[in-house]
Amino acid sequence: MLDCWSTNATVAKIRALHGNMLTKENYHEMLSRRSVPEAADYLAHSKRYKDAFKDVDPNTAHRGFLEGLLHKESFNTYIRLCRFQGLDKLPFYDFQVRKKEIECILSMINNINSELDNSYLTDLPGYVLDHSKISLLEMSRAQTYEELLKILKNTRYYKILVKIPPMADGSADYTECELRLRSEYYKDMLVAVDKDFMGEEAKELREMIYREIDSLNIINAYRMKAFFGYSAEEIKRRQIRIKEGPGRSGGLGRRLDRYYELDSPEAMTAWLDKTRYGRDGKNTDYIETKVNSAQHRYLSHVIARSVSAPVSLYAFMKLCSIEVSNIVHIIEAVRYGADPAVIENNLIIC
Repeated sequence: MLDCWSTNATVAKIRALHGNMLTKENYHEMLSRRSVPEAADYLAHSKRYKDAFKDVDPNTAHRGFLEGLLHKESFNTYIRLCRFQGLDKLPFYDFQVRKKEIECILSMINNINSELDNSYLTDLPGYVLDHSKISLLEMSRAQTYEELLKILKNTRYYKILVKIPPMADGSADYTECELRLRSEYYKDMLVAVDKDFMGEEAKELREMIYREIDSLNIINAYRMKAFFGYSAEEIKRRQIRIKEGPGRSGGLGRRLDRYYELDSPEAMTAWLDKTRYGRDGKNTDYIETKVNSAQHRYLSHVIARSVSAPVSLYAFMKLCSIEVSNIVHIIEAVRYGADPAVIENNLIIC
């Protein structure tokens, strides 16, 4: 275990990076740009992204390229922070690499189900290859779900996915694969927290992880009720469920069952507004914006007060993900001439 006081330079570095993140005013200025190259040029001259754009000609940058560049910069920032004071020696710090591995596996399963040849290779984030413990390139050879399982045979993901039987046409139940992969991801994260950390540091990490799980479950349950009319039992079966231990803190746990049992999306919103997942978010009808803006506020507060490197890093990477999502939405809006006021109202920032 690393002494939290020995990593205070990492905490200071994260706070400095957090101070350079785009603000509400920056987003407003980006939305006033008339083209994608103009939006790219704005990012290239920002303190936050000027290094990432130093070898990029904004005039030739398209939406897909910019999105990839933003994700790459976020990931590389994570790698640099992990290596800064040797944090990557502990299993917990694999959290971002594992997240990318799961995204790649799900992308390949979607590829197989949709019979999209070579699409996986096109979307494969090359910057992850040197850090992954699985052969992301080798996965591209799989033509069926069973072939993918064989390629994953000696990885931690095999024992999760092998329990999901392939369908007659060689495809797989994507929703079930995603649920099980993400559930195991969070379970493993909590095990790593209990193994690598203690005291207040472990408590803060558990709280962030449980709140993240709750946020995902809240949003997904609302979508299932509002758009597909799922029953409470169907919703419960499709939620991330983590066995609660004595260290449970920060989330809603089984209290969410009452939320799943409500009769309408309106009732779900009213229930949510009585919790910090809704009350602390933006006043909007969009459930994703409401919940994720509450998360944004919470994570920003964590960075401002925490003296723990793992806590600060985990919170910061979640904020980076939100920032990239905001920028991508703005670029899409600029590209298609969407109403800037509508887009700005639905950005995730407090």
